[in-house]
Amino acid sequence: MTRDRHAYAAAGLTAALWGLTGIFVRLLPPFAPEVVTAGRLAVALAVALPLLALSSGGRQAMRNALGHPLAYLLALLLAGYYLLATAAFQLAPVAEVALLLSTPPLFVLVYRSLSGDRPARHELAGALLAVAGMTVILAPRLDLSHAVADARLTGDGLAIGAAALTAGYAWLYRGLAQRSTAPGSLGVTFLTFLLGSIALAGPVIAGGVGGDLVADSGQLSLLLGLGVLCTAIPSLGFAYASRRLAPVATASISLFIPLFAALFAHLVLHVSMPIQN
Repeated sequence: MTRDRHAYAAAGLTAALWGLTGIFVRLLPPFAPEVVTAGRLAVALAVALPLLALSSGGRQAMRNALGHPLAYLLALLLAGYYLLATAAFQLAPVAEVALLLSTPPLFVLVYRSLSGDRPARHELAGALLAVAGMTVILAPRLDLSHAVADARLTGDGLAIGAAALTAGYAWLYRGLAQRSTAPGSLGVTFLTFLLGSIALAGPVIAGGVGGDLVADSGQLSLLLGLGVLCTAIPSLGFAYASRRLAPVATASISLFIPLFAALFAHLVLHVSMPIQN
């Protein structure tokens, strides 16, 4: 029972901290998204690596992930999610992006259908209800007559792409787990931070903007907050909760992220809640 309470606490903390992501991204100067993403993943790696290395289970998870070919694909899907989500938060309202990022279950149903696993009627009904709800919230706020709408629609499209990548990860991981061949979630989290940092280091070095990001103490503090509070801690918390809670409870974490995102955007950025015009 105590472990369950800890797992639910980790799930709640994960939702709240992931809801903060857009706040840190919007407070940072408009650096290229690959620069911000590389920074947040490098910071998350610096935090997670010693924590995992100090525990025997963490060390084993890292070794297993490094030796599992599909773990690299899973990690790249998550790294792609971080990149697209960061870019989306730079272009579109925080609560709006967070709402779109909570749609992976819809894409999972699509992937299942394409693979021949036809969803049940109640699953389709739930998906349609979710789409209708998002339409009611977002449609009144889209004003295509303004030039800014182009950037906003691009941000929304990137958020949808990020959700599709997350759904691809969940669908692939579920299939591997059913065959008892899935890598450990902690190991995949470590590999995500590692591969994402390496893959995005090239553009950062080539652009010569990494130094500009860390030269200012305020910008560095925001980057550290993004990497520690919005990446390392919630990712490890999600891995912890997913090992101890039922799948439906773990999946519900994403449903609370838009609520926290809208609240934080209202309190910190002083923007209206998404249900307001």
